[in-house]
Amino acid sequence: MRSLPLAPAPAASRLSHLRHLPRRSLVAGGGQVREICGSEGTDGRGAWVLQLVEFRGPVGTMSLGPHAVHMIAGIGGPQVEIGSAPPVGLRKERVLHRTGAHLEFRRPTLRAELSRILVLSRVRAAATPILAFADLDGRGSLPEDVQAVVVRSGSVSADGLTAHAMDALILPRSGAERLTVDSVDARVLLVVG
Repeated sequence: MRSLPLAPAPAASRLSHLRHLPRRSLVAGGGQVREICGSEGTDGRGAWVLQLVEFRGPVGTMSLGPHAVHMIAGIGGPQVEIGSAPPVGLRKERVLHRTGAHLEFRRPTLRAELSRILVLSRVRAAATPILAFADLDGRGSLPEDVQAVVVRSGSVSADGLTAHAMDALILPRSGAERLTVDSVDARVLLVVG
């Protein structure tokens, strides 16, 4: 499902610039995949992984774990359809759920710009994270079970780090306290659970 080893959960929050992450090609079609973050189980096998797909062609295929459950959300660019029989369009502020070892992406209208899609794959029954859209503005606390904040627009600051569009804040899994964030007109996707 992935070619890069998962980094251990951070002891402190860390900032990830999505455009600078290592990338690998889709199995088929014009596009690439970047691994943002994930979690390993106690047996050393991946429990879940969050990946960014940047897709440019008319059709692309992404290879995933054979028994995985996937949550898919569009975060930018032209509309993408998921699957082939019949394809389902990713709509604004909507998360699609799929299962299986492959995801097929289609762009009904070709445009020069990239379509960007987040794919959260859970490969173990014990892993329960979900993707949730949120709008943040001002000072507030995130629920203690938020593991990552992917910024679509605006900015989010926490623990002395500031994430802008196409950045992610990867949060520690201490669960000891809720993280206070300062945000300016931010549209984000949260990995919760």
